[in-house]
Amino acid sequence: MNILCLHVVSDLYGSSKVLLQAAHALKKQGHRVIVVVSENGPLVAALNELDIETSIIRLGVLRKRYLSFKGLINRAKVLWTAYYSLKKICEAEKINLIYTNTAPVIIGGILAKRMNIKNIWHLHEMLDANSFMHRFFGFIINQTSNKVVVVSDAVFNNWQSRINPKKIVRIYNGIDPVLHQVAAIDLHTSLHLSPKTLLIGMIGRVNLVKGQFYFIEIAAAAKKLQLDCHFIMVGDAYEGYEYLYEEVANKISNAGVNNMVTNLGYRTDTAQIINGLDLFMLPSIKFDSFPLVVLEAMAAAKPIIATKLGGAIEQVAHGETGYLVPINDAEQVANYIKECLENKAVLKQMGLNAKTRFTEKFLLTNFENNLVTLVASMQ
Repeated sequence: MNILCLHVVSDLYGSSKVLLQAAHALKKQGHRVIVVVSENGPLVAALNELDIETSIIRLGVLRKRYLSFKGLINRAKVLWTAYYSLKKICEAEKINLIYTNTAPVIIGGILAKRMNIKNIWHLHEMLDANSFMHRFFGFIINQTSNKVVVVSDAVFNNWQSRINPKKIVRIYNGIDPVLHQVAAIDLHTSLHLSPKTLLIGMIGRVNLVKGQFYFIEIAAAAKKLQLDCHFIMVGDAYEGYEYLYEEVANKISNAGVNNMVTNLGYRTDTAQIINGLDLFMLPSIKFDSFPLVVLEAMAAAKPIIATKLGGAIEQVAHGETGYLVPINDAEQVANYIKECLENKAVLKQMGLNAKTRFTEKFLLTNFENNLVTLVASMQ
């Protein structure tokens, strides 16, 4: 089949990594894959390394910031241009299937419907079920998709009231553990810490829902308990949200934890950083559909502390591979950290359990097999 894959950003965070994996899996299966993204960046470079055809076309992604008269006019113009650019590709390359990655890329569904091309929509998002965006995207996806892939049961539950459940297929994301068999960064030495200090890290886009501020609150709670631990943050912000860097720095200072929190910013060596941690944390304060970074930490045999939301509930086995914690109780999270410090043997066993759970449920080969089987069923 000739498959057109659409994705908006060109970073190498969660949904972009999944797009890269999907395109590669489909190409290996013998399909011709053409990827269109809205911008140049690390994803494009990674696609080029795999010799996957790639074009850059602004796809007119819909976000809340465009919900104004001026914003909607802007989106209409961009969508109009994108439609005709993609239509030319579909006609010239005889596209049989459109694979739309993430909900806001609505142009793929519109194009598929008008050109009578089959469409798979891959949903990574969970939205407020009472919101306009949830109703709008749900309507478009339901009307224009043949199949809808969701990344977790949590995502299925979030969308089943808007999208015909018979269309929905759950396929867990996966990663290749070989890619994470890399040397650990000696963070104790580079940060001038005692070898006994427990290293706790988070990796994610700096935004209002990924939990950077909660992470800092947890560090402050750990300081009150006089715990020998250090908190490490990795990640950059979306364009337009750079102001959050200063807010994060102010939060660290105001909480009095400058000596307990290190913000490394954007890094390309996240696998090495994860391997250098003792404990990985996902402090998201709103739904995180199925965070790939948690799988990366599990593959590296790291115990996980994650807020009890979304897909993390399916990833983490509470008390066995880590802990599922509330989104607003930093003191309770600090007490779990205290338990880890007091029993390093249990901490290590949790990490080994996490790796076993990853191997049983979340290997990249499982993801690839399920996806190519779904695509084959649509031929």
